[in-house]
Parts: sequence; C-alpha cells; structure tokens
Amino acid sequence: MKKKFICFFSAQLIIFILMLFVYGDLTITSYTNMSFYIGGSITFIGLMTYVVSGGFFDIFVTSTRKVFTPKNMKKTASEMRLPSEVFSFPYKPIFFLGLSCLVCMGIALVIYYA
Repeated sequence: MKKKFICFFSAQLIIFILMLFVYGDLTITSYTNMSFYIGGSITFIGLMTYVVSGGFFDIFVTSTRKVFTPKNMKKTASEMRLPSEVFSFPYKPIFFLGLSCLVCMGIALVIYYA
C-alpha cells in the first residue's frame, strides 16, 4: 500500500514539474492538461502491457518468424521467446496508477467548471 502511494505522489510530482517546465505557471488548466497527458500515457502503457502479456500477439509473431526467417536460422527463431513471455510483470499497478491520475484530472475539471 505504501508503494502505491509513493508511485502516485511521484506521478503527481512529475506532473507538477512538467507543468512548471512546459507552461511556466501553476494553474488548474495546466494541471488538467498535464495530468491528462501523463495519466493517459501511463494508462496506455498499462493497457498495452495487458494486451501483450495476454498472448494477443503470440500467433502473429510466431507466423511472422516462420515466414520471414531464412532457412538456416529457423532453429534459432523457434527458440526465441514470445512477447507474452517477455512481458511477465503485472499490468494492474501501472493501469491503476494511470487511472488515478485521470481521476485527479476529472476532479480538477469538476472544480474548474463549478
């Protein structure tokens, strides 16, 4: 639980640092924009990790290796690991970190329009 809070506050710190670097000021509009970029990027990475680790691209990669690999390299190509074996780390913490940044962005939007 402590690690999740550290990751969340680190993401918020990165958002504030990028706000100062890109926009030069601390406004709710710049926070909303930057938290959308950061939260959306983290959520996208989490979703892509989920898709790849679920084995979605394994058949594509296997068939591509069979078609485009020279005949003298077939044995080494068949011994190569699949993408689902490479991405074996959990995707849920990444996904929920991105969603928490997007929730903070939604709260900032409600405050802005209220």
